Amino acid sequence: MKTHREIAQQLDLFHSEPQGPGMIFWHPNGWRLFQDIQQHIRELYLQYGFEEVRTPQFLKKELWQTSGHLAMYGEDMFFGGDPAGEQDYALKPMSCPGHILLFKRGVHSYRDLPVKLFEFGLVHRNEASGALNGCLRLRQFTQDDAHVFCAWSQVKHEVSQFLERARQVYRQYGYQQLAVKISTRPEAALGDEALWHQAEHILMEVCRDESMDYELQVGEGSFYGPKIELALQDSLGREWQCGTIQLDFNLPGRFEVAFTNAAGEREHPVILHQAMYGSIERWIGMLLEVTQGALPKWIHPLPAAIAPVNEAAAEYADALAELLKAADLPVMTDHSNCSVSRKIKRFHQLKIPNILIVGEKEVSNEQVALRRGKAVTVIEKSQLIAQLLAFRAI
Repeated sequence: MKTHREIAQQLDLFHSEPQGPGMIFWHPNGWRLFQDIQQHIRELYLQYGFEEVRTPQFLKKELWQTSGHLAMYGEDMFFGGDPAGEQDYALKPMSCPGHILLFKRGVHSYRDLPVKLFEFGLVHRNEASGALNGCLRLRQFTQDDAHVFCAWSQVKHEVSQFLERARQVYRQYGYQQLAVKISTRPEAALGDEALWHQAEHILMEVCRDESMDYELQVGEGSFYGPKIELALQDSLGREWQCGTIQLDFNLPGRFEVAFTNAAGEREHPVILHQAMYGSIERWIGMLLEVTQGALPKWIHPLPAAIAPVNEAAAEYADALAELLKAADLPVMTDHSNCSVSRKIKRFHQLKIPNILIVGEKEVSNEQVALRRGKAVTVIEKSQLIAQLLAFRAI
């Protein structure tokens, strides 16, 4: 079994440098994979009524003091300041306070709820150097960070929709086993204990309604509310914690966030903090280890490669490459003097699923020899794009 770092080197995806511990240098193939995964979840959030936003990375400490992160999470944060040297700012470790400030900009009625925001938030956490592990444990990473501002009466429906999205996404990546864990009130918790019990009961009730067995993790909740954590199991029985939804009834009060209810009174909303991947970088690291580099065909960053047999086929190979790029199909062409078998071996090392072989016969007949695994099929040039797009479909 190769590690995700070894596979990343094999597929030319990313690397790390001593000058940036816990941070990733993305290569073209890796960044394309990252963006495709990001776009996939973006389309899903939009489908469910979320709106994409962007908030600052460097915010005053007073914000994190209000949220409670400074007291509860300060040891894991990075701090900086102005030229005078005051350490009055912090790099955000998560996006929720920024989304709360966005919500506060408007005057909201109960008719406006739920308000759904999401962001691909670049966050920083001061992890110990000994804990860093490639993509799986980083100091800088990107969260698919989403928040739903809603009334208590809407919580069950929104949690249920989150679980529905999770099952849809994970199945598209080939995962079938999903473990559900509910984390309850920790010792260092904010807010009223009765509200904690109410929130925990709602999470358990939704899981039962969705026929999802769950395990209780007593005392493992966030300081501002209980949460559901989703873990995926791979073919080796390893468990990977990914998605999470946290039911927060504390931060709305600390930030004085409110909406006008049906009786014309001000009422605090509930905030549902949620992420499907958790960290896109960690999701990629996990995916590489689970698949050992044989990525799902619809997400592969380099779905095709062209092997010209000789110089006479070089111009035709370049024309094919332009045709694929115009159809938004990334492709590489090997114009080296190596034999076709050597080129194919190189493409196999890169786990490229579609190998296009072209020689004088293919040039004269405007055809392509399409190789998938050990099977080779000769197809018309005019059919190539349709074949590859069908192969890439989810």
